[in-house]
Amino acid sequence: MKKIKILPLLVLISSLTGCSKSSEDSLRIAATPTPHAELLYSLDNEAKSMGLKLKVLSVDDYRVPNRLLLDKQIEANYFQHEDFLKDECTRYQCEGKLIVLAKVHLEPMGLYSNKIRSLEELKNKKQLRIAVPVDKTNEQRALDLLRDCGLIAYKEASHIDATAKDVFGCGDNKVTIIEVAAPLLASSLPDVDAAVIPGNFAIATGLYPHKDSLCLEDIHTSKYTNVLVVRAEDMNDPRIQKLRQLFQSESVRDFFNAKYKGSFLLQ
Repeated sequence: MKKIKILPLLVLISSLTGCSKSSEDSLRIAATPTPHAELLYSLDNEAKSMGLKLKVLSVDDYRVPNRLLLDKQIEANYFQHEDFLKDECTRYQCEGKLIVLAKVHLEPMGLYSNKIRSLEELKNKKQLRIAVPVDKTNEQRALDLLRDCGLIAYKEASHIDATAKDVFGCGDNKVTIIEVAAPLLASSLPDVDAAVIPGNFAIATGLYPHKDSLCLEDIHTSKYTNVLVVRAEDMNDPRIQKLRQLFQSESVRDFFNAKYKGSFLLQ
């Protein structure tokens, strides 16, 4: 399996110029490193037995994979939930062009701190600085978690598309929300009282949701299942159908159970 590390979008696109067509049996997939790319690497042998060669592009930046898919630089991506996909398609005017091939797993978003040992201790602080993801859908998700943890309230009853300016601290607490790119949230912990971190980025830095978080979203009611996404026009491509079959195999469940032991909920 070919492993390619992706950094800036322009660098990647330029490096792929002139070779945008994938070979007949190969399929290029952009995925964030943990656990998405790790899962794909683990499926390499099974994919080969199905006559499919996976080329995994490891991506840290959420802005990259959907652009690559729209530009036909890859055949699939695996990193996002459906709300994020919907927001991206509104931004890029691509409604109906990118579709969900498979629902895979859910990564619980959690509240973490290097300085505070419990949620109650956090609530007792009068001045709080809390970092959240800067992208639209994950910021809303993070703010909902902070509300459910009893740390903030919304200024308006309707809080769709809420941002940092739409909330205030509960009780006597003054809460300042700091918007940070999702991959940098864990590294922001020394500079804030706490940070709301998506499960994949937490685990990538050694933070385990059920063990290390001060507060965790309910994974059994969350709507943020991570999905495998392809172009609608490619649905009849035999490689895409093989990819769907691959993600329906027991190997996917075995990977998550063995490596993450309940940290993620399979769909």
